[in-house]
Amino acid sequence: MRRLLRWIGLGAGPVVLLALLLDTFGGHFMDGPLGPIPGGRMSGPVVDAAIPLDWTGVEREIEIEVRPEQPWSLTVWRAVIDGDLYVPSGGGARRRWTRVAIADPRVRVRSQGRIQEGCLVRIEDPGTRARVLSALVDTYSLSRDGEGDDGSVWVFRIDPRSKCA
Repeated sequence: MRRLLRWIGLGAGPVVLLALLLDTFGGHFMDGPLGPIPGGRMSGPVVDAAIPLDWTGVEREIEIEVRPEQPWSLTVWRAVIDGDLYVPSGGGARRRWTRVAIADPRVRVRSQGRIQEGCLVRIEDPGTRARVLSALVDTYSLSRDGEGDDGSVWVFRIDPRSKCA
């Protein structure tokens, strides 16, 4: 039995180490995220800032890039309501990217191969939050059981970059 546990440990150890290394350093080597693994600077054509942000046809999961001086990108869910794009963060207070976004709200969004620059604005209005959370439940076929808004999900709207302070 001891021998079996040792072999399991020797096999699982490198896998866990690789996952930790990719999560920590993978972004420096990749063009954007790779599924749940964060990535680095996203490449692709950037939409002219003079053109209003257009979120029609945006994929179910989009890629966002925060921290312009050392780009860090990740894949997130989204909701589009009245032409505005919203991104949630479950457990927002515990997430690294949300703290980064609060400190510097500049963001780049990649969808359909194009990059649009924007500004993340945290939404705390209960009415807007309820609409966004409801849209997320519908879009991703989530359970409505215990759906009350306990505030643990942070919601951000993506505004034009010119609105960043």
